[in-house]
Amino acid sequence: MIPHRKCHPSDEEHPATTLGLTLQKPTIQFVDSLNRLQRIEAIAHELVHLLLVYRFGLGVIGRRIPPQRTGQEVFSYFLSMDKDWIYLLGQVANTVHHLILIDYLKEEYGIESSLHRRLLHHSFCTTANDNDRDKESLYAKGLIAFEYERLIGKVDKVMNSFCQTELFWEAYGSAQKHFGGYTFQSIPTRFSYEENILSFLEGLGYQRQDFMFFPEVTCDYGFNPEGVSKQDVIGKIGGI
Repeated sequence: MIPHRKCHPSDEEHPATTLGLTLQKPTIQFVDSLNRLQRIEAIAHELVHLLLVYRFGLGVIGRRIPPQRTGQEVFSYFLSMDKDWIYLLGQVANTVHHLILIDYLKEEYGIESSLHRRLLHHSFCTTANDNDRDKESLYAKGLIAFEYERLIGKVDKVMNSFCQTELFWEAYGSAQKHFGGYTFQSIPTRFSYEENILSFLEGLGYQRQDFMFFPEVTCDYGFNPEGVSKQDVIGKIGGI
C-alpha cells in the first residue's frame, strides 16, 4: 500500500498498478485512500491484467533500444526520447486488456468495475477538449475515447467532436479497426494480439521494429477464455 499519488496529468488516476513486469517480478500497489470494496475491485482488476499477461501471453509493449553498432538508429532513438512513449504505449496495452477484463470480472465474479468506469469518465471529461499536447498524447486520447465508447457510452456526449485533431481521429479509427473485435468471449492469441498492436502503431506512422513486447513468453495460450479457472483469480483475491 502506498500514499495517494498524482500521476500523468492527462491520464486517468490509477488507484492500483502493477510494477515489475519487465523483471518478471510483478508487484501490485494500491493507494491507501481506497475503501475495502474499492480495494477489492482495484486489486482484482490488476490480477486479471496479470492473468492476461501470463496465462494468455498478452504482454505490455515498450521501445526497443537499437544496438550500438547502428549509429543512426541510436541517434534517432535518443532524439525521440522527449516523446511521451510511456503514456502512449501504456495506454495501448491498458485499453486492449480492458476490453476483455471488464466483462471477465463482471461475468465471472460479479465485479462491476464501477471505480474504473468512474475514473475513466472523469479523466476523459477532463482532457477531451484539450488539444495542446504532443502527438503521442493525442494518439493516446484517441485510444481512451475508443475505450470510453466500449465501456461507458458515446463520447460525443462529453466532448466536442468538431474540435478534435486529425491525430485523435487517426488513433480512434485505428483502434476500432484493430481492437474492435476483442471481448471476454474472443480473447486473441498472443501472435494476433502483438500483430494488431504493431499494425496499429504502424498505421500511426511508427516503425514496427522499434517496439518489443515483454515479459517474453514461450507459448501461445489461444482463444479459449473458459480455459481460465476461477481458482486462478479467486485463490488470490481470497487473501485480501
